[in-house]
Amino acid sequence: MPSRTSPEETQRRSRGRPSPEQAAALRESFLAAALKSFLENGYAATSIEAIARDAGVAKITIYRQFENKEALFREVVHRAVSNARETMQATLVRHGADEKQVLLDLVERMYLGATEPKTLALLRLVIAEAVRFPELAKSLYAENSYVLAPVVDYLAEAHRTGKLHVPAPELAAVQLSTLAFGGVRFFISKPLAGPEERRAWAQGIVDLVMRGWAPTPPGD
Repeated sequence: MPSRTSPEETQRRSRGRPSPEQAAALRESFLAAALKSFLENGYAATSIEAIARDAGVAKITIYRQFENKEALFREVVHRAVSNARETMQATLVRHGADEKQVLLDLVERMYLGATEPKTLALLRLVIAEAVRFPELAKSLYAENSYVLAPVVDYLAEAHRTGKLHVPAPELAAVQLSTLAFGGVRFFISKPLAGPEERRAWAQGIVDLVMRGWAPTPPGD
């Protein structure tokens, strides 16, 4: 027979450490508050104290998981880009799919991930704060490697099997993502208007890279 928790035990738990479910909810609460504060106030003007107050949690709740504001910011950025990595992974796991179609879908998803409003705002924030806080730029660079890892693996496998000629997959993944994101264009102008413009943008990029990545015919 399963044990029952007495009212006294429940009260003691509420006064002590939170349950796993409560801890997860508290983490979601203060990470959401942190993202909002960073985007609205900037990195320098954001404090752990203000985040805790906005989230309705004690400061110690945040400090138990993050030693300082920089570590908290890195986690906020990591969460923001994780969806992009998962989306890329889902696009690339398509056994037997035509390489051009896979790359076309991938470029569109890269573009959408980079120009998602919160992600774009975070990128702008890091760039604006990079001179005063160079560690932020380093953390963003590390996240870029994390996001592109599935793309690197895909290109390396395509090269190994002779479907594409990509002898430097890490460099090729960065080059592809830079083309897909549009460099500084979308930091200073409006994103593309809709699906048709996005597809035309992706088509031009894929047509370009496929010329350079086309496998060499046997005997050449």
